[in-house]
Amino acid sequence: MLPRVLAKCEMNLEKIGRTRMALRLPAYRQLLAGVRSTSLSEIFVAYAEAAIHLDTLRRSDCPELGQIVEYEQLCREMELSIEPYLRMFPPHVASKG
Repeated sequence: MLPRVLAKCEMNLEKIGRTRMALRLPAYRQLLAGVRSTSLSEIFVAYAEAAIHLDTLRRSDCPELGQIVEYEQLCREMELSIEPYLRMFPPHVASKG
């Protein structure tokens, strides 16, 4: 039972990360919605975790600016690191989701 629950949580994080990444990279929105890859899934999960933590830091009663800057940078680095990979896909791949 537990592995299925964990898998479901990870799938939700993947969806969250994919969606948030698409919001940050509008030029790749359609491609991000359709492309499937284990590597990308792992990136989306990590991106979701970082972005959710960043949101938590920002909503904190006593936000720590250093941590906020660190997580903003981490999210931006993930966005920048995925772009070269996405550029490798031909434009028609986006329509094959």
